[in-house]
Amino acid sequence: MTEYIHETFGSRAVLQNIRNQNSQRELLLMRDDADSQRYELLEKTENEQSSFAVPTTYKVLSSHGQTDELRGWMSFISITLNDLERDNFLRRFNNETFAISTPGFISSYVLQRIDNSHEIVILSTWQLKKNFTEWRLTSNFPLDRYKHSQYNLRSKQLSFAAFSKQKI
Repeated sequence: MTEYIHETFGSRAVLQNIRNQNSQRELLLMRDDADSQRYELLEKTENEQSSFAVPTTYKVLSSHGQTDELRGWMSFISITLNDLERDNFLRRFNNETFAISTPGFISSYVLQRIDNSHEIVILSTWQLKKNFTEWRLTSNFPLDRYKHSQYNLRSKQLSFAAFSKQKI
């Protein structure tokens, strides 16, 4: 079954209101670690259509790890790849172990943006930010080969903004 991750952005108050109005859905209220005023809601679902008014939607291409739930501290690393690079990247990613033996690792997802098939996102979840930071600084970090500007490598890190009704 194909899964999707939807995200939308806004103020904490607006997103909390959306979350309260959709209490039957598992919507995760997250805060951007780089900007404490920037919030987003995440939902992982089998439904390609989002309940958000203005979503960014990703198709889950593959996943690795201990759980299918989104939980823990999250890192989103985005890269832009042409068709050939994307196919090679996906093949390499699926054939390599992605942080599974790293302490604190929970899970990883390869996502493809629905409205731009050239944008690939690696979403990894961790018990602690420190676990990701230590892994990121290792010499075998798998995304270092994409640091060149042509790949538009960018990242964001998210922490839970509210713990009610959310599993960690």
